Amino acid sequence: MAWRLLGSQLAYEGFVRVRRDTYELPDGSVSEWDVQTQSDTVAVVAFTPEFDVVVFEQFRVGPARAVLELPGGAVDAGETPLDAGIRELEEETGYRPVDVFSAGSEWSGAGSTRRKHVLIAVGCERIGTPTWGDHEMGVVRVLAASDLLPHLLGGDLSDAGEALRGLHVFAGADVAGALRDAQQRVIELLTPRQVQAPPADEWSRRVAEMWDRADEDRPAELRAEMAALVGERADGDPDALFERASVEDFLGEEAAAIPLYRAALDAGLAGRRRTEAQIQLASSLRNVGDASGAMAVLRRVDDADPLAPAARAFLALALHDDDKPTPALRTALGELAPHLPAYRHAVSAYARDLPSRRRIRAIAVGLLVRDGWVLAEQYGDIAGDGFLRAPGGGIDVGERAVDAMHREIREELGASLTDAALWEIVENIYDRPGHVGHEIAYVFGIRSTELEALARSDRIDVLDGDTSVGWYRIADLRAARVPFYPIGMLDLAERRG
Repeated sequence: MAWRLLGSQLAYEGFVRVRRDTYELPDGSVSEWDVQTQSDTVAVVAFTPEFDVVVFEQFRVGPARAVLELPGGAVDAGETPLDAGIRELEEETGYRPVDVFSAGSEWSGAGSTRRKHVLIAVGCERIGTPTWGDHEMGVVRVLAASDLLPHLLGGDLSDAGEALRGLHVFAGADVAGALRDAQQRVIELLTPRQVQAPPADEWSRRVAEMWDRADEDRPAELRAEMAALVGERADGDPDALFERASVEDFLGEEAAAIPLYRAALDAGLAGRRRTEAQIQLASSLRNVGDASGAMAVLRRVDDADPLAPAARAFLALALHDDDKPTPALRTALGELAPHLPAYRHAVSAYARDLPSRRRIRAIAVGLLVRDGWVLAEQYGDIAGDGFLRAPGGGIDVGERAVDAMHREIREELGASLTDAALWEIVENIYDRPGHVGHEIAYVFGIRSTELEALARSDRIDVLDGDTSVGWYRIADLRAARVPFYPIGMLDLAERRG
């Protein structure tokens, strides 16, 4: 038994018209369905004699932004889709084709009466200015044919599906003349091929040209252009990964850029671009609030690297964000001093000897104690004048101490805590050459699956510093009288452990 239409009535009439149909279903039930009654439309894939593609950028109220789309519009009453497409192309863009191929149509949607037609127009040349109707305005542009597929696949068009279907229909059709010439070019566009990178200098030149015209207000165009360039490189190519990351970074999408920068570095990105990737990765990490991660990346840049001064500038910013204003100023002045017209030696010396700001600092530190051993961060040679410190760091304004404890372990050691219980709050005042410190320390007993799995003989490098963390036998520390800060930590570890 087929569905049986019982009746229809107008449900809404405005810019769109909606009717409500009532059907009896094969099982005897009755159901109402809203149907958009719309005129057919046509979209035109318009190729110029140079095989560029004519597109029209205009504001669309659905996406609420400008969209770079194919020329086209409604098929008027009594008009064929072919005639409508040629008319719309000329009205919107001022271009007229030499020949046109009708590639058929498809339904706009399951709840619409509209058929979406698509034409392939070739030899399109500009014969005048656009003649827009009321409330119609935009910008006529051209895309390189190589950018067409990435643009259609970018997800920013409402007519991409019919265009792709139309291109495939056209590629398999029996055509002649100018259409035949264009067909060969379309087949080349649609045919998968073995990726073979052009010479690096040529590819890099075109990447540089892309960046010269990059516009953050046109993200879809920028991503499409970069996708076309990246498509020329092999999968996992470090230079391609770096450029993809740079696009996301440029568009303010640091969270998307960070894993791409890391992938580029892991894939062996070399030369100047490697340092650029490190600096840009660090900048992105800083922008998402991971100053410690940024510091760790920047400290890997060699002092002899031509971009080392830039890396140090970003390091100063990260140090400032990590609540280390004096090291930040020291780093910045140290890079600036050699370039001063005078007083270079004096500024260098003052920067080097710059004392830390006198202040009371709130910190959160963790004691991980197991079977008479404690996990600690080592500063210097503990056989000499070095010392140990419980892992942790400063508490940010507005941050709870327990949250700071979790964050510091994550940022410094790349580990997560399964538990953090407040054991004690202590006041730690210390005096070492060039620095008097005063801290209020929240001391937590911590648990961590990753840290507890660390072998007694192994160590973990602190990500945002030049120290490391490892296990120490409490009895040996007592016997050797090794300083352990904050003061009283060794007693607390022994008592609680």
